[in-house]
Amino acid sequence: MQSMLLMTGQLLNVFKTPKSTNSEGKEFGGQHKIQILGSVVLPNGEKQNKLIDLTCHDVAAFERHAGETVTFPVGVMAQGKGQVIYYIPRGASPVPAGAF
Repeated sequence: MQSMLLMTGQLLNVFKTPKSTNSEGKEFGGQHKIQILGSVVLPNGEKQNKLIDLTCHDVAAFERHAGETVTFPVGVMAQGKGQVIYYIPRGASPVPAGAF
């Protein structure tokens, strides 16, 4: 899969969110998620660590890389002023960092 944007970080955790039902009786939850720890360089040159949770469609592709630093394609959407949502496109798989 080709992507213009790649995310690199340490894959800390793979988990499934619990299922629940809202007040309208609609079910939600039950998605597989990953937690990636990466760093962002700030305008002043300092680094800030960020933990990002992402919904993952192909959990098996990520589980085998738990604890490793990986790179994978991401998509980005603007949710509002100053808010950005990252997502893993369907079919995207991680590779060991530096493999690109």
